[in-house]
Amino acid sequence: MFYSEIKSVLAGVFLVSVLASTSVSADTRYYPTGSPNPLEVGAEEYQDNYSSLAGLEGVRVETSFILGSAKKYKLDDMKSDLVPQIKKRLEAVNLRMLTEEELKTIPGQPTLTFYPAYTGNDIDKIKGLANPEAETANQLKVDPEHDCCRSSIWASFQQSASILRDPNTQYMFSTWGSGDDTDSCENRGAWTYDAVLKTIDKFVDDYKKAQNERVPKLVSNAADVPDNCAQAWLMNLSVFETNKTTISDAVKPILDQLAATATRCDAYSYLIETHADKRADAEYNKVLSEARAHAIKDYLLRKNVNYSRLKTMAYGESKPLSNGNSEEDHAVNRRVVIIPQRDQS
Repeated sequence: MFYSEIKSVLAGVFLVSVLASTSVSADTRYYPTGSPNPLEVGAEEYQDNYSSLAGLEGVRVETSFILGSAKKYKLDDMKSDLVPQIKKRLEAVNLRMLTEEELKTIPGQPTLTFYPAYTGNDIDKIKGLANPEAETANQLKVDPEHDCCRSSIWASFQQSASILRDPNTQYMFSTWGSGDDTDSCENRGAWTYDAVLKTIDKFVDDYKKAQNERVPKLVSNAADVPDNCAQAWLMNLSVFETNKTTISDAVKPILDQLAATATRCDAYSYLIETHADKRADAEYNKVLSEARAHAIKDYLLRKNVNYSRLKTMAYGESKPLSNGNSEEDHAVNRRVVIIPQRDQS
């Protein structure tokens, strides 16, 4: 999971982390068939699904439509450093700008494609070659029969495979989008340049937001539970006593709030991860972790969280956050992780 990111904030606490899944309806078609995380055919989510950006290492930014349109429509006031500026913004948050060749050879890589559209005075005249001697769009006279302009930019983030970027699946779908538009006829190249970079800035901001949600927030009581459906949690209370599967009374109010949050955040499902410290053998800890995961699941079921929205994963002692032998070290490793997963349908 994201242990390297949370280890520094886990000293002496228990983890209940919260993050992104998939709920389906039997009445519509989904692909890939049989996937545990199917996506409805034809379904797309934009804007509010920034969680799909979490965990990116790089992205292919497709600007050929922008640059091609600028050349075709003679938008000479567009600056020539658009691609370097995009790369600079991505690198500022440690995202690589992937090449076309990398996109072909590395499975499961995402693409952010920009789609421009221009209509109105200047463009109509360029298309119709009404004034072939004019060197730029800004030199063309306004056509009184077409006294309005429209320029728009749309960016669509597409990724191979699922939201988890499984490289073994081949389909593509869009999970994030943003753009801009204007009715001005003036300086359309400059407007396009600024609109693209503004969209990249939005992409970067949403990427940072998604990344930040991977770092758990410390929760000491039910009142601290975050409103954000995807935000990670850290609990500083013992979920279970040593060698027991009984949920601590101090933790129950927090789990009650999780159940209430699940009711409000109906676009999320939950994966329950359990871990154990190393004071018993690996086989025993595995069994203990499984029993604890089901204890939490049963508790949430009794709080009316639907069975289909709850999954469990028991790790035993296989993923320690601390290798020490103090009570503090054992408490850190004897943790529970609850991961909200954004549904795709």
